[in-house]
Amino acid sequence: MSVISENCYIPIHIYPKIPKMIIKRKAVVFPIIAVLFLVMIPFGSNASTPNISPPPASLPVQLYYTNTTHYTINAYDWNQIISTVLDNTSLVSYPWANNLTQALVFFDISYTGMNPFGLEFIVALSKEGGSPTTQNATIAFKSIENMPSKVSGYTNIQALDAGAYPGFSWSKPVDKPGILEEEYYIVLIAIVASVFVMYFVFNRRS
Repeated sequence: MSVISENCYIPIHIYPKIPKMIIKRKAVVFPIIAVLFLVMIPFGSNASTPNISPPPASLPVQLYYTNTTHYTINAYDWNQIISTVLDNTSLVSYPWANNLTQALVFFDISYTGMNPFGLEFIVALSKEGGSPTTQNATIAFKSIENMPSKVSGYTNIQALDAGAYPGFSWSKPVDKPGILEEEYYIVLIAIVASVFVMYFVFNRRS
């Protein structure tokens, strides 16, 4: 039998056959590459994290308004808010008190302005009304805890509980929720199992 290629007749038997071994290897190699990719994901997650500096000796003053009255959050107020709200383990489970850069929960990376979470907190405090007491700060804090954070897939409180700064998209959870870890390993185990299944299937066919 012949196959027509343009104006020539070429015997079909001269076309090289792809060895079964090559097909089998490809069928096994591709899932292995996928497994290696999944394994390496956690190690490459912090690649874009910027250098973080410790806070200044005194945090900057922040001004906010309630109706026609303006209030200021000075360095003392910030220390009170951080120590009695952020470091309160009944509100946030992660031990932020042990983190030297915990002020970045509210401030930008230069400690000169507010990050998105800090702005949400200031707006909530303004709506609550009154001076920046720890009571008002706690109410404002709780009112925004379930809002989505900049950390992908996390609310503000979920990010804080996991040790991530909710105002920064580059921040990665230190303590990942168990459900996320379980899903990751379930997928990983499923792919590894598929590698062995495909290997034995191709071995049996050969």
